[in-house]
Amino acid sequence: MTFSTPAFTDGPIDAPTGQPPSRRVEADLLHAVVGLGRFGRTHARKLAGLPGFCLRAAVDRSPAADAELAALPLLSHVDELPSDIASATVATSDAAHAEVALALMRRGCHVLVEKPLCIDPREGAQMIKTARQCGVTLSTGHIERFNPVFDDVTLARLRHAAADHGRRDSAHPFLRFRRYSTRDAAAADSILDLMVHDIDLLAWLCAVPTEAPLRVIARKIGMRSVSARVQLGGLVADLESGYDSASPQTRLQVDEAGRELMLDLREGGRRLASGDDALAQQYQDFRRAIHGQGRRIASGADGLAAVTRALQVLDA
Repeated sequence: MTFSTPAFTDGPIDAPTGQPPSRRVEADLLHAVVGLGRFGRTHARKLAGLPGFCLRAAVDRSPAADAELAALPLLSHVDELPSDIASATVATSDAAHAEVALALMRRGCHVLVEKPLCIDPREGAQMIKTARQCGVTLSTGHIERFNPVFDDVTLARLRHAAADHGRRDSAHPFLRFRRYSTRDAAAADSILDLMVHDIDLLAWLCAVPTEAPLRVIARKIGMRSVSARVQLGGLVADLESGYDSASPQTRLQVDEAGRELMLDLREGGRRLASGDDALAQQYQDFRRAIHGQGRRIASGADGLAAVTRALQVLDA
């Protein structure tokens, strides 16, 4: 399988520091990154020095990627990966997520797929089935679950408020999400790019099971943004996403027993110390999930639920 992703124009990624692979602790996961676009390069940088992982190779056919990767082996095809690779990140174009993840899982690799998990729910179902058949872990990169705003205390508080709201006022929106990017793109594209984050957060924050149906109450697609009112797990939420904003925005408004609680999710990201950011925490939880102990990481089923619900909004 071959594909191409756009190169990112930051500095080089050095080879992993510390002990050489043959002398690293046995528990380190020998890992590969497939796709070196904007997100793939970010993943590779983080993995290059992350405890518990040994970044062994990258896969991308971009002609610019070779110089940017410094000493890290750069391959052009998934089939060229060393046989001892135990896990991999899929950060290709969205359309290639399913094909690449399936090939990796059939090699016996645990896989973390950048969101969205897929663009066709039928592909997502096949990915989940293949992970089960191959005995590997399939996770989805819904990184907002690791935003420090959602610490354990706040998460418990929000889940308590969700249960209370469902009993008290099921018709009034409990959560209002607003997510904007400075990029220039079609408003409808923001549903699978941006809004899908908040669709996953809605389910996760409110402990809604993956099989719960979503109902689209109202939806409007404008020139720069999409807004939708949905009902999920007995709770109503407003979702808004779009592009071409003067500055990035990621906000969550909560109706907590009639009082308004406003959370700035971008501010949460800025509070993190380097090396202990949301991406690092997501990878450590991915590692735990491989051993059946993941706490927050989105599973393949979670990723498929988010895609399926996002497509409902898109097609409403």
